Amino acid sequence: MNGQMVDVDVLVTRRGQIQEMVKVPAGIQALRVNPSSDLTTPGNISLSLRRLSWLEYRFRQLRRILPVFFRQPKQRRARAGLELHTVFTNLSHAYAVSCRFRANAYMRSYADWHAEFYSVSPDDRHLILKHLREWGQFPHFQVVILTNRDGAAGSSADQTLDKQLYPYFSRIHLPYDGWVQALTELSQVTAQHVVGGEGATKSASWTIILRHDSQLSEVALYWLAHSIVKASQLGVIYADHDSIDVDNRLSQPVFKPDWSPELLRATNYIGEAFAWRSRPLSPIWDVAQAATYSTAGALHSLLLALTADTPRVEHILAPIWHLNKEGQCNAISARTETRDVVAAHLQRQGLSASVEATGTGRCHVRYTLPEPRPLVTIVIPTRDGLAHLRCCIDSLLQKTLYPAYEIIVMDNQSVEPATLAYLRALTIRSNIRVLRFDEPFNYSRINNHAVEQARGEIVCLLNNDTEVISPDWLDEMVSLLMQDGVGAVGAKLLYGDDTVQHGGDTVGPGGCANHLHTGIGRDEPGYCGRALVSQELSAVTAACLLTHKSLYQSLGGLNEVHLTVAFNDVDFCLRVRDKGFRVVWTPHALLYHHESITRGKDTSPAQVLRARMEVEYMRMRWAHLMHHDPFYNPNLNYQHPDFSLSGTPHVALPWR
Repeated sequence: MNGQMVDVDVLVTRRGQIQEMVKVPAGIQALRVNPSSDLTTPGNISLSLRRLSWLEYRFRQLRRILPVFFRQPKQRRARAGLELHTVFTNLSHAYAVSCRFRANAYMRSYADWHAEFYSVSPDDRHLILKHLREWGQFPHFQVVILTNRDGAAGSSADQTLDKQLYPYFSRIHLPYDGWVQALTELSQVTAQHVVGGEGATKSASWTIILRHDSQLSEVALYWLAHSIVKASQLGVIYADHDSIDVDNRLSQPVFKPDWSPELLRATNYIGEAFAWRSRPLSPIWDVAQAATYSTAGALHSLLLALTADTPRVEHILAPIWHLNKEGQCNAISARTETRDVVAAHLQRQGLSASVEATGTGRCHVRYTLPEPRPLVTIVIPTRDGLAHLRCCIDSLLQKTLYPAYEIIVMDNQSVEPATLAYLRALTIRSNIRVLRFDEPFNYSRINNHAVEQARGEIVCLLNNDTEVISPDWLDEMVSLLMQDGVGAVGAKLLYGDDTVQHGGDTVGPGGCANHLHTGIGRDEPGYCGRALVSQELSAVTAACLLTHKSLYQSLGGLNEVHLTVAFNDVDFCLRVRDKGFRVVWTPHALLYHHESITRGKDTSPAQVLRARMEVEYMRMRWAHLMHHDPFYNPNLNYQHPDFSLSGTPHVALPWR
């Protein structure tokens, strides 16, 4: 165009597709596409262009804007400048904003992502100060800054405290050497604090520990105080965090699950980003032992002590802590130290267990099994598929170390002579029963019928296309199920190529329910190491699920009416959690799973319709979880559970 070049940015989806409308200047002579180097190469581009009329151009813009507009929370739209009047007064601007909002539209750096969703504007500051004038109580924060120099001030931590929008805090500097003892002595006199200042009332004091090179968002203390004021019986509160370098660039976000006691015993997933209601520490914390740990180990020990002695732990779903990037490698307990920290805590709690170090900052808690061992009834539905059934049964009989189990094989209309002969042969074993279920395939009903016949106090639902890998799989799962408040336990399942098929289930990402960590290697850590440690989750698959028979029956078993094939396990686990029980997934019970061999794939129109109805039932029944699974952070991608950044994080800012 008269020798001039005009650059137009076009968004590319994560699938490498471009589906955008571009206004090309008049008089254009040539068109050149410059792909981002990290997306594709010129040889891989297939480009198709079509001219649009003015009317179609505007119609297509509007058609893309409106779904985005109504899907986004009001505060997100306002921050991005997408108001209703904008759609009618500046359609091109509204379209550009909606493009950025569309989930997975393009890859951004974390710093850019943070700037869009968590930067604090002048309007935000005004609203926060307005809210503070309306509050009737003001929690006081005692911020303990750990420093290499006695009484040192002017650190990064000090500077961010000076910028806090919430004014009710005090600070004290403690040297790294001896801080555990000093903090304990300090806790004796700060359990209650009278807050000064206009409009302030007497309120419980809260304590925060900051390394000298850590930083807080300017809204951090306000956000903490807001959560404290609205929650009753709160004892510990933690937040997401990220890393910050010497140039104040943000990176490496850690978006955590909600409170997960089993995960905290396996690794300090909370890290340093927490506060607690001030109280004397010596009655609950082994101070002498903690003083021998590194700072990271002592903080883990403190967290275990605090959370074990409080009725409620809350989680702020925002990265309001910024930890020094260069110091992060030193902020993880050594391999054996984590083991020692957790073992000492369990002993103090009176829990019988051995603890094994499994990696830097990770461990495996092996709870002691009761004597005599509780009987487990393993339920295996099948219809023909002899090769896989035989492999499953053989692996159980040859590899399982746990001594007290029986097997019920539910034969759902097998017809192949070889299968029928094999089933007859199984009945000669004293611990195997074969029951005939002569009805159309209904996975829920088959399992419910089997559980009625179970002799064990524990039931294991197991697919016939599984194969035992770890001989102690059942010991591991039973030991977890026998812990207080645990209602269901799931295993780590692998494909035949040793990649992960099931690392637990999440509800919401992908549109309904999906497996976590699918496709990563057997020993890969996954997001924040979570594929290698036990933890609470919303659900686990019934391809290998352990539960109490009494609990199963009290909940009515699997849903035979609305979920005959799929999602019945997820629905069951969610009902378990609704009753106040925990659902735990462990990577230390390892099996292969050749998915859907029992029934095949959904291909007929009737099967497709049934599958669609099951999805719709789940979305309606558990609608309140679809945008916030407690164990899959809403700052992460909800289009697919790959732990990437969300294009539209569903996090409510407390000042809006």
